[in-house]
Amino acid sequence: MQAELEIFERAAAARGRLLRVEADRSGSAVSYLVLTFDIGRIGITPSDDGLAIQHFADAAELPAGLGSLDEEDPWWRLLGNPITAAWPGGVEEGLGAQGLGSLMVLKLRFREDSENPRIVRLEAVGKAVRVSLEG
Repeated sequence: MQAELEIFERAAAARGRLLRVEADRSGSAVSYLVLTFDIGRIGITPSDDGLAIQHFADAAELPAGLGSLDEEDPWWRLLGNPITAAWPGGVEEGLGAQGLGSLMVLKLRFREDSENPRIVRLEAVGKAVRVSLEG
């Protein structure tokens, strides 16, 4: 889990700006989610052990059949904003959470605490990734 979480931690350390969001279907629960930042692409899928996270170096590596979620909630609110923290659900300390087994819930913070942050919750639910905006 820690290696997968580090992908988002590196994006947050670089303050990567969210440019595009794609999935295999629209709605709040998807089977494959890709977040494109100005610094790279990150894919999220459900697995037997929670969320599986993968870095894609090139757009050609992305699976076929993805559609844009840019105009769907909560993504339209976040486009152009930097990711500033990532942590497993239930851990409220931000970057560097250690010692947990599987990554069932992942929280991503866009914008700094002083800049009206938005927190997206990604949760593995069966064969889907459920997406919600907290607060």
